[in-house]
Amino acid sequence: MTNKQAIPSEAVFLAAADLFGLLSNPCRVRIVYELCHSELNVGDLLGRVGGSQPNLSHHLGALYRAGVLGRRRDGARSFYSLVPGKMDLLCGALTGGVGPCGDGLRATRGLAALGMEGDSQ
Repeated sequence: MTNKQAIPSEAVFLAAADLFGLLSNPCRVRIVYELCHSELNVGDLLGRVGGSQPNLSHHLGALYRAGVLGRRRDGARSFYSLVPGKMDLLCGALTGGVGPCGDGLRATRGLAALGMEGDSQ
């Protein structure tokens, strides 16, 4: 018995490479981690992520343009949240399955797939 899987189209590989490139910056991964739990405004994110406000805004803009983040305005403040379904596996891996984005099983599978299962950094 052979186990043949369909090879994804070139477009799938290109989309995955784009996403990996988007997340190649640790600041962007940290932003995703912070937003796994709840919507936050730019000031709150700055306090949690650190760095400068222009740098944070640059990364938020890149994640927003890529369709990973949603944004809503409330007066002069902008609030960011993850677009449902876009980062579930990453959120599960980052949070250990705690929170609205993941469950423990998916998180364990995600970390194992990344070769990070059991890391405690």
